[in-house]
Amino acid sequence: MAKHAAPLSIFSWAFLALGLVMFALAGVGWSQHVSNDGVVVANNVSYAGEPMEGVTPAGVRSTVADRSSEILERQVMIDYGEGELAVPLGTIGFSYDQQATAAAVLAARHEGSVWRQFSSWAIGGVATDEIEEQWAFDPDQARKALDNHPGLTPVVVTEPKVEPDGRGQLVLIPGVIGTEANIDSIVDQLGEVDIIAPPDRLDIDVEEIHPSVSDEVAGETVDRLNGLTGEGVDISVDGKTATLNPAVLQSHLRFDIGGGEIGVAFDSDALHATLENTIVGPVGSFVEPTFTVTDDVPAVLTPGEPPPVCCEAGVGKWLGQQILSGSSGPFGLESRPTVDPALAAWADGSLIVEKVGEFTTPHNCCETRVRNIQRIADIVRGVYLVPGETISLNEYVGPRTVENGFFSAGAIRQGHLIEEVGGGVSQFATTIFNAAYFAGLDFVEYRSHSLYFSRYPYGREATISNPAPDLVMTNTTNHPILIWTSYTDESITVSMYSTKHVEIEELDQRTSSRGACTHVETDRQRTYPDGRVVVDTFLADYRPAEGIDCSGNPIPLPPT
Repeated sequence: MAKHAAPLSIFSWAFLALGLVMFALAGVGWSQHVSNDGVVVANNVSYAGEPMEGVTPAGVRSTVADRSSEILERQVMIDYGEGELAVPLGTIGFSYDQQATAAAVLAARHEGSVWRQFSSWAIGGVATDEIEEQWAFDPDQARKALDNHPGLTPVVVTEPKVEPDGRGQLVLIPGVIGTEANIDSIVDQLGEVDIIAPPDRLDIDVEEIHPSVSDEVAGETVDRLNGLTGEGVDISVDGKTATLNPAVLQSHLRFDIGGGEIGVAFDSDALHATLENTIVGPVGSFVEPTFTVTDDVPAVLTPGEPPPVCCEAGVGKWLGQQILSGSSGPFGLESRPTVDPALAAWADGSLIVEKVGEFTTPHNCCETRVRNIQRIADIVRGVYLVPGETISLNEYVGPRTVENGFFSAGAIRQGHLIEEVGGGVSQFATTIFNAAYFAGLDFVEYRSHSLYFSRYPYGREATISNPAPDLVMTNTTNHPILIWTSYTDESITVSMYSTKHVEIEELDQRTSSRGACTHVETDRQRTYPDGRVVVDTFLADYRPAEGIDCSGNPIPLPPT
């Protein structure tokens, strides 16, 4: 009997039908997957926790770019002891590879053999591909960025300073402790950072760098130097004296602070310059030239020697060492020969070339007073006044005594005509006064006769007596002046020789009454080569008569 195949059960037919449907659906899905290869993201692909299925390449690139910005803008807190610094990751060596990450998203489940792609697609309903983000860290770029970051700029260690306050005291400027962040420590820690889930903060080491000299040690130096310089020092050069005050001294101190020590010294050159600016001009002895005058022409008989000046080489260094060693002075400094051509010309007499002032007054022949006039003329002849030098006639001539070659003759004392030794020398005072007037000298002290004598210029004359009044004159011109005297039996002449420097003009003369007396004012104008004009006024007061004061009352006779 033949056997027949059993008919399929209803369940078998149902399973077969379901399989055919699933196969058809799979075919359609696979066909769709294959047709979308390289066009959109495959099914069940996730990026940064978000599904990317069906996203176009442009959309992928935009999403990755946004993600890159978000990641690189995340800030990590750096605690460096002095404070906290928030730094974006993108500025300290981290980078995000957008191109590689976008390519990985688009290539997911589209890569490999057909069977691999099919199997990947087939299990896609129960598994998701999470795309790994592509980023990197460059330690060299991180180190460079942190080295230049303003928030991590090191505090530079500063040694204490010693400075003058300008009022005679040295003051301490405290040192500054330096700090420096350990950049290598930061870079090492950044190398361990996962930028997808970065830490809240990084702690780094900050090193303190102390000055090599403490404020305490520097303060002790300040106290010591204030003690050495706080009173200033007295100096002298060949008898010319001056004082260097504390502020001047301290301005020349120099400090070398470092290596655990404070070096202190004076700036020798600057101190030397200050000494020369303090003691200016000639010092010590000056050997004057001697002259003769023939027919109004001066000639040098023997040249002089110029005066020395302050100060010899090395004196600045020597003085500084003396002060720092504790010596308080006063200090005698050595002079040096001058190299100033003007001083050399003062000494050689070469500037005495022409007559710059002269005056003559007449007198009767052969009177005793004439012998006194000629005696004082002999003493004064040849006086040599360098610029700035002053002469007192009383001091230079000395007392008019018999022992000094003077005789008794008529004189004025307390408004009366009397006899005394040296009488008549006031005529010489008037004569030299007028010669100096026209030579342009300054008058420190003078007084007119109390009675007017017609042989003198009205209101422009002077007298002398022992011990006063005196005639004191200063050479304020730029050149030396030679005073030369000559006389005849009936006149006395005083001439002054130099290099012409000042133009002299007599201006107005005014008279007024002072009670019974007459007051006279005479104006002189001096014009200098630089255009400067100086006008000075000379005064004279004359009594109405011998023995009468300005109130018209008699004056008692002086005691004999």
